[in-house]
Amino acid sequence: MPGTFGRFIVRLVLLSRWAMVPLFIGLALGLVLLVVAFAMRLWSFALQLTAMSETAVIMELLTLLDLVLVGGLMVIVIQSGYENFVERIDRRQAPESPAWMTRISFAGLKLKLFASLMAISAITLLKALMRLETDVSETQVRWLMAASVLFLAAYAVLAFTDRFARTGEDD
Repeated sequence: MPGTFGRFIVRLVLLSRWAMVPLFIGLALGLVLLVVAFAMRLWSFALQLTAMSETAVIMELLTLLDLVLVGGLMVIVIQSGYENFVERIDRRQAPESPAWMTRISFAGLKLKLFASLMAISAITLLKALMRLETDVSETQVRWLMAASVLFLAAYAVLAFTDRFARTGEDD
């Protein structure tokens, strides 16, 4: 009886990974919505460009850059998450898939995610600094700086521990 029950549990655990598929599909749909939001923002920006100040143009460009970084973060999570948690993607059936997907380890994925988060945090901080005189308080800027420093420290600790825990894999 324990052998049959044990095999059932193992089978159930292995099948549970497929519960992640609807989450990845949801993220892919969210990415489509992000593309729509980007296009709408870009169109609005283009229509107002001649009436905008230099600072407003920079702010809009930073917002567009922020959306691109979030999109890239979503692509990393969707593609490598599916491959790491659900099943390997057959490269013969998906020749257009990026080369990094075949080489990235879970440790490399974590570093890419942290790097994207740090870039998004830095852009948010830069936008806040540019609005400091108009509608952002010094306290808000301090909190954003603290968050950026925490991301940087977490990234450094993660990279440091992964460097020593590496078993010879290249990212």
